[in-house]
Amino acid sequence: VQNVTDFLADLRLRVKGELRTDTYSRILYSTDASIYQVMPHAVFIPQNSDDVQAAVTLAAERCIPIVPRTAGSSLAGQAIGEALIIDFSRHLDAILELNTEEHWVRVQPGIVLDELNLYLKPHGLQFGPDPASSNRAAMGGIVSNNSTGSHSIMYGMTADHVLELETFLSDGSCAHLGPIADDALSQYQKKSGLEGALYRGVADLSQNNAKTILAGTPKHWRRCGGYNLDRFIDGASFGYPRDPRFNLAKLISGSEGTLAVMTELKLGVVDLPKLTGLAVVHFDSLYEALSSVPIMLSTQPSAIELLDNLGLTLCRGVPQYARLLSTFVDGNPDCVLITEFRGETEAELRSKVETLKQTLIRQGVETRTVSAIDPVLQQNVWNARKVGLGLMMSIKGDYKPIPFIEDAAVPPEHL
Repeated sequence: VQNVTDFLADLRLRVKGELRTDTYSRILYSTDASIYQVMPHAVFIPQNSDDVQAAVTLAAERCIPIVPRTAGSSLAGQAIGEALIIDFSRHLDAILELNTEEHWVRVQPGIVLDELNLYLKPHGLQFGPDPASSNRAAMGGIVSNNSTGSHSIMYGMTADHVLELETFLSDGSCAHLGPIADDALSQYQKKSGLEGALYRGVADLSQNNAKTILAGTPKHWRRCGGYNLDRFIDGASFGYPRDPRFNLAKLISGSEGTLAVMTELKLGVVDLPKLTGLAVVHFDSLYEALSSVPIMLSTQPSAIELLDNLGLTLCRGVPQYARLLSTFVDGNPDCVLITEFRGETEAELRSKVETLKQTLIRQGVETRTVSAIDPVLQQNVWNARKVGLGLMMSIKGDYKPIPFIEDAAVPPEHL
């Protein structure tokens, strides 16, 4: 206890940001969107990167754990701990630079994804992965969590869009992490200090254990468990195109704040689709819906999302969402698969929806499909899909779902 007290007293003298040690603040930051609660030592709200470095350096000297945090929207307790919580969402939330020609943006960790996309929209751009928590999740957490979303078919995981990172390592030293060509890696491995040791260590670890890493890595690409060591092995690819260059930023993505503290993120961005259209495919059973996914993927959709029976039932119980459902749900299906297509014209979209219908018919799948080409109608569909978790958590009474698994992922053929 005395060690923590001395640490906090010293930190307060070194930083400009706000250090909160009161009980109210500690209780507030003892929770996130998960079911867990852990009381932190204190909460630190840095004003700039110098504050962050001071906190990391002093914590390393005093052996005090730290937890970098933004919105805390993850469901598995990643943003809490018996540690110093460093909250980036208050001040370190700026958009620093945009390069429209090269399709990248440089931001601070605290910027919320929807705010970033609102800034990118006039330029015809967006960040590819689109987690359902996009209106509150910030980019530091999204990178740390290696998030994905409805359009993972097109855009993969966040790690696929992380280009470079400005970080502080565990000893407080600065490290710029980015792609390195094979012929230049040896020069980085000669660097002194912790950074050089990391370049040597990660290269040796991945090369000497390539067979073990490949054998133990799930063969489907939509996954964020463990560290992304497979990205450092030549030829390792599980479906989504990979940048073959050695890049420690890819390892930081998905590490949940355990490997480095990020202060700036250079991220790849993608073009906004010209037009989108939806096919809301109705099924009489969940089994039939999930079994049909591989067939539907063969028609090259940009997204497939399930709105299950519980989701439909909960929406029907709330008048405003019941009105949304009435615009795109025909009758009383057990569930629907929201299937998105992209195209240059409405005619192209209608053609793709018709191709999906005919493909399902040829495969003997009995279903009915509602087309949603109008943008307003499409927004109704996605709004109904996004409110599911909130409605489940608002169920009255003592018995309700408890979210403690972030996402479950299996290869589509095993759904």
